[in-house]
Amino acid sequence: MILMIKRANFLLLMSFLSAFSLFSAEKTENINTKTAVIFNTLCGVCHEGECSGRLSYNTGIKAVSPHIKHFAGDSNISESEIEELFTLLNYMKKECALLMPDSEKFKPENLSYFAISSYKGYFIPLGILENGNYRLIIEIKGDALFSMEVLSANLNHFFDRIFYPNHKEQVLRFTIDKPINAFLRIRSKEPLYIIALKIEKEDVQK
Repeated sequence: MILMIKRANFLLLMSFLSAFSLFSAEKTENINTKTAVIFNTLCGVCHEGECSGRLSYNTGIKAVSPHIKHFAGDSNISESEIEELFTLLNYMKKECALLMPDSEKFKPENLSYFAISSYKGYFIPLGILENGNYRLIIEIKGDALFSMEVLSANLNHFFDRIFYPNHKEQVLRFTIDKPINAFLRIRSKEPLYIIALKIEKEDVQK
């Protein structure tokens, strides 16, 4: 009898967890690119280091809403986007990874699609990069000081550097030791407008 009760409780728990997993998956599938760009540009910088594999924060959306609005600055966050940002935060906590709906490689004509509204930050998918040496060339408009990071979906960092506005075209070199789904994070205190962006694999000299 006790064994049957324990089995029933176990099945009930598994049903609950399955329902929770489906609900969570549905929420992550509905994340829009704009919200993911905001989170991965402004929020992920701090919260990546808090990844622990726990299921979620238990403070609730209302508790974190003022925090989100404060750090979002002039991104004009709506209530529905706050809920999406909370979902992204929980995803990062649970999966120790970042979520980006449009993770295929960028196209030169749609770079603004991966910018926050103030143009003080970008989160740009670079696509799947095989192991090797890479050169990323970026041309900007204006004299803004900015930082660039190359990271993987699993939060491994391959490059992080501040660029001074002494040249319009900047070259970033980095090495990948295994295939990754790569992203470029750009942050600036002033609006930054990208004129051109190109990434290419460098040939190894023999």
